[in-house]
Amino acid sequence: GRLEASLSALNAVLGDYLKDRANGLEIEMRLYVNNRPVRCDRDGLARAYPDASHRICLLVHGLGTNEGVWCFPADRAVSYGSLLQKDLGYTPCYVRYNSGLHVSENGRSLAELLDALVRDHPVEVEEIALLGYSMGGLVVRSACEVAAREGYGWVERVKRVVYIGAPHLGAPLEKVGNVVAWVLRTIDVPHTKLVADVIDLRSSGIKDMRYANLAPEDWQGFDPDALLEDHRKAVPLAPGAAHHLVVGTLTGGERHLLTRLFGDAVVRVPSAAGRSRDGKRSPIFPQENVRIFPGLGHVALAHDRAVYDQIKVWLGC
Repeated sequence: GRLEASLSALNAVLGDYLKDRANGLEIEMRLYVNNRPVRCDRDGLARAYPDASHRICLLVHGLGTNEGVWCFPADRAVSYGSLLQKDLGYTPCYVRYNSGLHVSENGRSLAELLDALVRDHPVEVEEIALLGYSMGGLVVRSACEVAAREGYGWVERVKRVVYIGAPHLGAPLEKVGNVVAWVLRTIDVPHTKLVADVIDLRSSGIKDMRYANLAPEDWQGFDPDALLEDHRKAVPLAPGAAHHLVVGTLTGGERHLLTRLFGDAVVRVPSAAGRSRDGKRSPIFPQENVRIFPGLGHVALAHDRAVYDQIKVWLGC
């Protein structure tokens, strides 16, 4: 509903502020079914997923949205999750979270949530597919890194990861905000400094999008408003899983000037495709697993029939 959408947008902008002050408007990371939170224990999961299968598909939304972003506009009962349940027998599990927190904070929370989900799922989980849209793709990668490093067993059951419009190399719009704020601070006029302060109110989650920070080491001890400072270290991809990337473009061709400048309007093509030049700050993604959808903007990537058909092929292999 509109209230939930407004709360998700508020959390995107002020999520860390809300958490620091224990504000009741802060969204805690939970599974949701029919707009209601799921209690992640044996009884709660049994009630939420009466037709649970041995295969789970976890869907993680992006910045400023919630699980409603997956719904097809023509029929909001249809989503990638519902279609994967019908076509391939997956149990769809939708996550809602505070997208204003650091990606690494949400990654840790997601690792713990998946641990509880797999432990208390009504039937044994044999296979997990992860779908991460926009920032959600970064949260998924962060969660897998935490799980691999700290020995969470669920990561060994992840067979497929699909990144949908995820900014693996960062997002240009956040870099623009960083530059504008820095320039305004260099002008010795009180009004411009005030505007810079307002711009710098962007949440930790938004600032993480500048370079796709995934781990605490990417931001701890650094000034988040320093001009275009990239401190990332490459976070390895989840071992034992196939990694697939969905990329949108504003225009029909990847070489078109608009597409080269803006990608899908939020994420540029090289970032969504994970085309790291040297692998030092981002892992090398398998380019044979990249699918580009010409003329499909960022928002539409989360609920498009052609995108679903490709996801179905990948997850059905």
